[in-house]
Amino acid sequence: MSSQNAHAPIVYIRGIYKQKQHRSQWLYCYDSLKDEDSTKEITLKLSTQQRSTLKDGNVVQVGGILNRKISENEIIQLVLEVSRIDVVQNQAIDTDQIKRMELRQKKANDGFKNVDSIIEQLLFTGERPKIALLLAQSSITMSDFAAGINAAKTAIDFIEFRANFANSSELTSVLSEIDTQGFSAIAIVRGGGSGIEKLDDLSVLETIIGLNTPIIGAIGHVGEKLFVKECVDKTVPTPNELGQYFSEMVENISEKQNKSRAALTEQIKNQFNEQLETGKKQNEELQKKLSEITQANEVIQKQHSENLQKLQEQIKSLNEAHAKQQQQFSIDLQRMQQTNTALNSSVTMLTNQGTKAMNDLNEARNQVRSLKQQLHYARKNGGSKVWKTIAIIAIIITIVILILTR
Repeated sequence: MSSQNAHAPIVYIRGIYKQKQHRSQWLYCYDSLKDEDSTKEITLKLSTQQRSTLKDGNVVQVGGILNRKISENEIIQLVLEVSRIDVVQNQAIDTDQIKRMELRQKKANDGFKNVDSIIEQLLFTGERPKIALLLAQSSITMSDFAAGINAAKTAIDFIEFRANFANSSELTSVLSEIDTQGFSAIAIVRGGGSGIEKLDDLSVLETIIGLNTPIIGAIGHVGEKLFVKECVDKTVPTPNELGQYFSEMVENISEKQNKSRAALTEQIKNQFNEQLETGKKQNEELQKKLSEITQANEVIQKQHSENLQKLQEQIKSLNEAHAKQQQQFSIDLQRMQQTNTALNSSVTMLTNQGTKAMNDLNEARNQVRSLKQQLHYARKNGGSKVWKTIAIIAIIITIVILILTR
């Protein structure tokens, strides 16, 4: 909707007039005005006389004052109280045409699929797109179309389906079936002529808009206006140009791939040269480090050799000292053995002497005992002086023996 005078008390709006149900006892009628390019509407408050001059689907320009209306469910609506009506287009737009525009708006809201990008991406990555070609049952394939398709068959798989385009029910059924088979795109191919208007049937348009598969329309002639062309994802002017479209796409992708390969080759070459240069620098650094390590290793080897030589000298010195100690130990051991032999002889001699001394001592003790007895006997017989002398001598002898045997 567009306002022609936004600052004036009267607001002018253009749109498609749509009649609503009206009860005869009402003083005013509440119809609607629909935007020509969208599904947005505004409520019109009309008198029965104003309403009688209009037909459902008229394109009109109305003027009036905006007001508010509270509905029974307490919803506030903007209402245009109409004071003036100008019919822009006397011929009423039929309901089907309004629904077609609504379908087109729905397609715009849902978004058009980028058919070119989808197919090019598959071709560029080396995958083979699958294209369903929906042809009329009595259609004769055009030479230009066939030539283009054949040229593209090197990279694209084309599968033909046939349907009676004059039978909307059959056409929608075939389209729905194709949509379930995982095609990259569906192309409706139909030349001009009678019966082509069936493609604008609401059921066909609704089916096309609801498809998950991207759809291409190669329908009719260049100047032929069909509403279905506004509902497909991509339009090719004629069936002949559809074959050229696929052929040129394959050629363009092949050229891009060649350029990409050349660019990739150059990139790889540059990367190889960079890696080679980097490797050269790294090799020089490694050689330098290796030289430093070699020099350090030579110093270590030299120190190791010197330390080893010193260690060998120390071992030699220790071995010599050990040999001397062993030799001295042998001499000392021999001396100890000789000393031990001498000691054993001395012990044996002392033992013998001790045995003899013990024998002499025992004999002296016996003599002392005999003398004591003789002394005792002498005392009894009056010879005390003589026996005292003998006792003294005996005691002296005993003392001498004891001293000698210690």
